[in-house]
Amino acid sequence: MKKKIWSTMLSVLVVSSLLLISACGGGNNNGASGNNSSKTDNSSNGGEKGEDVKPSGKRVVIRSTMYEPEMTSEMIAEFEKTHTNIKIERVEADYNKLMAMMAAGNAPDIIRAAGVTEVPGYVLKDMALDLTTYFDSSTVFKQNDFLPIVNQFRFDKATGTHGQGAIYGYPKDWSPDFTIYYNKKMFEEAGIPLPSSTEAMTWKELIELGKKLTKKNGEKVTRYGLVYYNGNIAAQQDLLNLQLIQSGASMFSEDFGGSDLTTPVMKELLNFWVDAAQSGVGPSPLHQETDWGGQLFVDNKAAMIIAGYWFSGFLKDNQLTKDRIDEFAVSPAPMMEGGTRISPSASGTGAIISSKTKHPKEAWEVFEWFFGGKPAEDRAKAGYGLPATKTLMNMLPQDTPFNKMNYDFVQNELKYSEGYLKYNPYLTYQAVNAVFDKHFTPVYFGKDTVDGAGQKMTEEINTLINEGKQLIGTN
Repeated sequence: MKKKIWSTMLSVLVVSSLLLISACGGGNNNGASGNNSSKTDNSSNGGEKGEDVKPSGKRVVIRSTMYEPEMTSEMIAEFEKTHTNIKIERVEADYNKLMAMMAAGNAPDIIRAAGVTEVPGYVLKDMALDLTTYFDSSTVFKQNDFLPIVNQFRFDKATGTHGQGAIYGYPKDWSPDFTIYYNKKMFEEAGIPLPSSTEAMTWKELIELGKKLTKKNGEKVTRYGLVYYNGNIAAQQDLLNLQLIQSGASMFSEDFGGSDLTTPVMKELLNFWVDAAQSGVGPSPLHQETDWGGQLFVDNKAAMIIAGYWFSGFLKDNQLTKDRIDEFAVSPAPMMEGGTRISPSASGTGAIISSKTKHPKEAWEVFEWFFGGKPAEDRAKAGYGLPATKTLMNMLPQDTPFNKMNYDFVQNELKYSEGYLKYNPYLTYQAVNAVFDKHFTPVYFGKDTVDGAGQKMTEEINTLINEGKQLIGTN
């Protein structure tokens, strides 16, 4: 998937998140506030507790890899005013730098992590602190208030089951990332009825609808019917993983020890995406774009986009759409024909606490404040992502017709949010992308077959799984 755009998305979300700072409000909810976070004392959970806090007033330093727009200097300063024993330092660390820091025994205390794609691997690598007793004794977090997204930070080491067992982290915010945002004017101009806001289309219906909305000048696409915020409208792991869980299947074995991309269901799906790419319904290796899907959408070069709740904030802030916001509406995530309706998050980004932290008590104070205190309330009120609790969900903006439409839509979509995408803990997300780029791209150009590429991808992914298990020390 050569058009992976996480780095571009980060830039977009940084801009949106900066606006959150001015949108932050006060208030106290569910017992959650910055001051309350210091009340939890988990003295049974870890070794050294605040050993650097001496009579001289020297502070314990807690290092975090949360991004600046997420954990701003202003937030940190506010926290440090009421937590005089702690100093927060932000550190930049991509995956490779983080692994190097871990190997050197210099890990950050709080590590930004995506629940679906990263937490299982971090747990198996013994990077994540078990936070179960911290949550159990917290006066801020109320576990009966948690939404299903929190389960993405659970992992049962005994069985290797993701979504169950001990809790190792918590989501900052999340979205049902396969929601369909669409341009109502383009539907009306084409004489096509608007999609339902409550009933899900099938994937086949979505692609057929996209074809009707696609415009071409000869072989050149001038307007796509459908784009995806995180890559191509082609065979790639996010879209495939969603279709597979909706079908009750997976590209991996139950214990993630192997992979098979040659099964009948995989072949059907791979052929489905080859047909979609060759139709020109969206960007693909055959129709390459330098802009990400969101930019194509606001430029009126796409009629529909697969994205999450956060995209509503992007549309409200973008100079090209904020004055015509009522042109846009939403429809549920598509589902497999005859399958289960599941509308999950593609990542559920939050954080873990390093298992190597020298200051677990102080790290938890920061963690509890940021994920359960005033910053969490402010994020919910700003509406750039969904919170992880039912109570905070009520704080989402509902003050305009567009905000109310999104709020009502989300309440219905929450009924289908319990599933999560199956990513292999022994593989990196980027490694799987590289395998698809290498072996499946030729299929679109008629240089290989689905069967041939499926066999090559299976062999290489299984090699990578075995290497990953050896690195972790799993037999």
